[in-house]
Amino acid sequence: MIVIGERVNATRKTIKNAIESKQADVIKKEIELQDQAGADYIDLNAGTGSGMVQQEKEDLCWLIDIALESSEKNIVLDSASAEVLIHAANYLDNRRPWMINSINGEMLPESMEIIELASTYSVPLIALAMDKDGIPPGTEKRVAICETIISEVTSRGVKEEQIYFDPLVIPISTDTSQAMVTFITIQKIMEKFPMAKTTLGLTNISHGFKSRAKVNQAFLTTAICFGLHSAICDPSHKSIQQALVMGTMLAGKDKFCRSFSRAVRKGLFEE
Repeated sequence: MIVIGERVNATRKTIKNAIESKQADVIKKEIELQDQAGADYIDLNAGTGSGMVQQEKEDLCWLIDIALESSEKNIVLDSASAEVLIHAANYLDNRRPWMINSINGEMLPESMEIIELASTYSVPLIALAMDKDGIPPGTEKRVAICETIISEVTSRGVKEEQIYFDPLVIPISTDTSQAMVTFITIQKIMEKFPMAKTTLGLTNISHGFKSRAKVNQAFLTTAICFGLHSAICDPSHKSIQQALVMGTMLAGKDKFCRSFSRAVRKGLFEE
């Protein structure tokens, strides 16, 4: 499982404030926390909602500097703006392996620029199973969108194995069928595109609940069993660490259950 640490995201109030007031120590602590918790990638999102592209460019480069100084983990450049991503990619200049988050099936000119960026740098690209009409409620349409995306992306030089499809997660509190829709979408994506990978924003599933950690844990454990390759999550949560170990074991990917046994010995499953 590839773990993408989600905590350095300007949609979080503490991160937005830290970016705006340039509190490097706050960002550094967030990165180090996720690094020590086992994140493989650190997602960097500087979109504070100001709508100022130049400011987002500067802020994302500032985050890149802190990430390079604070951790040796790979980086995810996360923005809705192609202009911001291109600027940040050029600034990063392959000093660290990285990934792009994200495009979707709408395929606007901006999406094409992001695809070209992924192709130019030969880096992984997260692709969302949605289009101009939003997130489809069912599996069939989501998989069809993925087909459109993979055709366009691979024709522009991005390899199938570099694509991380996000089947998307609609809160189960609004539609109790949505967990299974996500699981089946993961399964269908892997059947159609066996070289591609899957990822998802984990915590959306529990939106609207009070005891969110248990829902997130059960959802992640099951998603791994359906073939999930990666999760965008907070790896510092013990429940997430447990889900990663249990899901890998139950999916048959933990030879002789060694990782599970090691985690038990280290006290991960102690109350």
